[in-house]
Amino acid sequence: MIDISQIHFRALSIHYAGNKTTDEPLILSDAPIDLDDIRLRDGLLKYFFSSFKKPEFYRFTHSATVSLNTVYSFCDRIFNAKGDVHTISSAMAKYLYEKSVHPQIKGGELYVAYFKSVLLEDELVDAIGIFKTESKSRFFKVELDGNHFKVQQDYGISEEKLDKGCLIFNTEESAGYKVCIVDNVSKGGEEARYWKDDFLGLAPCDDDYHKTNNFMTLCKSYIKEQMPEEFVVEKTAQIDMLNKSVDFFKKHEQFDFKEFSTEVMQEPLLMQSFERYKDDFEQQHQVAIEERFDISDMAVKKNAKVFKSILKLDKNFHIYIHGNRELIEKGYDEAAKMNYYKIYFREES
Repeated sequence: MIDISQIHFRALSIHYAGNKTTDEPLILSDAPIDLDDIRLRDGLLKYFFSSFKKPEFYRFTHSATVSLNTVYSFCDRIFNAKGDVHTISSAMAKYLYEKSVHPQIKGGELYVAYFKSVLLEDELVDAIGIFKTESKSRFFKVELDGNHFKVQQDYGISEEKLDKGCLIFNTEESAGYKVCIVDNVSKGGEEARYWKDDFLGLAPCDDDYHKTNNFMTLCKSYIKEQMPEEFVVEKTAQIDMLNKSVDFFKKHEQFDFKEFSTEVMQEPLLMQSFERYKDDFEQQHQVAIEERFDISDMAVKKNAKVFKSILKLDKNFHIYIHGNRELIEKGYDEAAKMNYYKIYFREES
């Protein structure tokens, strides 16, 4: 949880980093932005922070030692007052420009901000924001000139959606700081990795949130994709297992793989299949699925939304199944030559 009610906006610099491969320019500003206008500060804070309502946390990493991660070293200099923020922001822009070599990467303004007193999980910390705008929205500006109105068309940044962003919090320094990111533009391919991997060099935090999130992602993938390939299973059985999986996480404070497998999968062949899938999933996605951990309520709430218990019947009906699947019965009507479901209930609300 990020709370900016006590925040102080201390510094902001803006540069332009184009695509180096396509000969777009790198433009470094001479001085930081004047932040005396309170409306400008409030608007920028909304723009910078609104996309981080439910953050997932990462940390800076490096194959040798985290101190060799370039952006980490820039942040360390700012947090420990080892240089001027604006000068360091120029170095960040140069580094981003060197990483902007894929032909699909869009040029854009790079914002580097320094914030004081951000409340992160009950701890007041300083934070550095690194943001990039890659897309512009069209807008119309209407002005009164004497007794006449003039309409001008222009392009600008929408404060409703941040293209790319990164917040680095001055906590857990030795582990690579605590970091959260946004990337609303890149969805796949090489150009999608340059922000998180090539420029920032981030890896997921090894905490309970990520352990819970990783296992629930594995579980949903198995039930919806792998299980129907190996077994003859009705859609209602899949939905029932999705519901049981979420219920397990909601009812328990600690996770144990064997307990989960026994309680949710139940059948020996299904349990063996799930364990094989877990091993394959770890190798394919290069992620370690922990077998014991404390369950994160925040991760459960996030994943519960995508464990959809919806039975879609042609384009006519959607049935939401949340409880006992024994109360729904499937059949086939010979006269109508169509499938049907019979649903049992006691009260209608």
